[in-house]
Parts: sequence; structure tokens; C-alpha cells
Amino acid sequence: MDLFEAVFDLYEQIRLKAESDFQDLIKCQYTQQCYSDNGAFCLVLEITVLKNISDDDYGLVFSINAQTEPNHPDHQSDAKGVYLIADVHHGDNKVISNLDEVVFDPQNEAEVQEAFSKIEGFIKPFAGGVSDLLVQGYDIKVVDNSVN
Repeated sequence: MDLFEAVFDLYEQIRLKAESDFQDLIKCQYTQQCYSDNGAFCLVLEITVLKNISDDDYGLVFSINAQTEPNHPDHQSDAKGVYLIADVHHGDNKVISNLDEVVFDPQNEAEVQEAFSKIEGFIKPFAGGVSDLLVQGYDIKVVDNSVN
């Protein structure tokens, strides 16, 4: 399993849902995408609310960081592998939710699958709930795409 591709697909579900519901009211972009042969990667999806009334908070940021060292400097571990964290926050850096650090061996398919199931459990609810987050937190409304 290519974990980066699998996570990217989950992020795409969020992006497509937001773009479908809000069309010209938001802009979605990946501000970071990188992948290395050792299994480390970074992926950041920003959803910018274009007509937001606050300059301090511009939308939602979905980020995931997988690296070969602990993400938190105070975290001491002898485990070899990839350390992965994920979070979702408002554009003003107020955290909405985060995933505790997951450590796995990128060469061990069972560990990669287990890591993906944790990531999927964290990200999947946002694929359906991104529109609610945007409506609750920002001055925008869902676009009615129905045909009468």
C-alpha cells in the first residue's frame, strides 16, 4: 500500500465535497506535497474562505506530517520508522481536532495498514463534515446544486 496516495485520496474527498458545496465562495489548494523513498511525507490542504469577514481566520487547514523522527521534541523514542501526526485547524491556528502520533515501519505492510486505518478514522469524518465546519465557522452558505 502506498500510504501517501491513500491519504491523498482521503484529502481529495474533502476537497471535492467542499468545492461542490461552496463553488466560488472558497478556494482549495495543496500548499505542501512531498514524498520520500523512506516513507516520510507531508501533505497540507488549505480551504480558503474568499469572502470571510475576519482577516485573522481565513478558512480550514488539514495537515499530515510523517517523518523519520518524533514530531514533538520532548518525545523520546528508540522506535525506528515513521512518526505521523495529523491535525485540522482553523486558519487562525485554533485546533479543531488532531491525531496522536502514530509510529510505524514503512517496510511492514501490516503496520502501514494499521497506520492507515487510524488515519482514515481521523480524516474520513471530515469528508462528510467539512461543509458543516465551514457553515458553522464562516459567513458562507452551501450552494444549492439541485435542479428544479
